[in-house]
Amino acid sequence: FFPFQFWQYGDWVDVVIDDRLPFLNGRYLSVHPRTSNEFWPSLLEKAYAKLRGSYKNLHGGYLSDALVDFTGGVQVQFSLKDPPPDLEEILKAADRSQCLMGCSTSGQLRRNVELRNGIVQGHAYTVTGAVKIHYRNGWKHIIRIWNPWGHGEWKGPWSDDSPQWDHVEPECREALLRNKDDGEFWMSCKNFQEQFSWVYICNSTP
Repeated sequence: FFPFQFWQYGDWVDVVIDDRLPFLNGRYLSVHPRTSNEFWPSLLEKAYAKLRGSYKNLHGGYLSDALVDFTGGVQVQFSLKDPPPDLEEILKAADRSQCLMGCSTSGQLRRNVELRNGIVQGHAYTVTGAVKIHYRNGWKHIIRIWNPWGHGEWKGPWSDDSPQWDHVEPECREALLRNKDDGEFWMSCKNFQEQFSWVYICNSTP
């Protein structure tokens, strides 16, 4: 048996599960790990599904609620249609502080529909980095984002194959860019604000 704890309304709640995981045609039905001998993502999902009542109840919801449920932390969210003027600095500071960050796209009409630019509508993403780099004769704020599906990436400026990376110092490019279809990609802060609706930041302290 595997014990988990989730934060619910001011208290840690214990959830205990067994290791029987939903499996069909040789694949996990929902969350699946990156390697064959890694089980914790599927076990965590099962525990969260038990807390929420069913796997079906995990198919929707608010990213902000999930961040708090998993960490017991304090979360803040910003609308990217009317962001704070220092959004770039906020994201950089949150990244340095190792905060959990996520973002979501608008999905009022269609959910999980991939646009031609690679961004999925009505979908939640993880923000995994925010940096300011030397670019051409100035500086550029870029943000790293991960699609939890493990595939499907932004195809615009600062994507894996974009020419913008040709004008970045080789050492910086080597440190930041991983050119493979793993669902993780970079984009400018301007494009980030255009493509996403909300950004969420969660930390153990305010």
